[in-house]
Amino acid sequence: MKYTLFLFSVLLFGVSCKKGQERELVYIDPIQCLGNPWDEEWLESHDYNEYPQTESSRLQIFTDYYEKQGVAMFDVYSENVYNAVCDACSCPTGERYYCTVAEGDADFLLESGFQLE
Repeated sequence: MKYTLFLFSVLLFGVSCKKGQERELVYIDPIQCLGNPWDEEWLESHDYNEYPQTESSRLQIFTDYYEKQGVAMFDVYSENVYNAVCDACSCPTGERYYCTVAEGDADFLLESGFQLE
């Protein structure tokens, strides 16, 4: 039984590591004043004052936007990386959005301002 389980796990690992299935961890530092592409799209059908205040809701807007672009995101999360930020709309919010994406999608995101972790 242990031998069968071992063989199954080796086979499963081999299948999940096929070429083209590699994933990359990328990140972006959102800017203030809802000036990010995902915020701008959200504002097309919502009022500025309705913007979600919870991290999970903001990340959902972020994820939904990129899924519409054809990018599947995995393990999306944010971290506060700056202790202080300026008040200009072009300044970062202090959060950094991380996501794991398929290697092929990473190129598109890197061209859109993301960076590799």
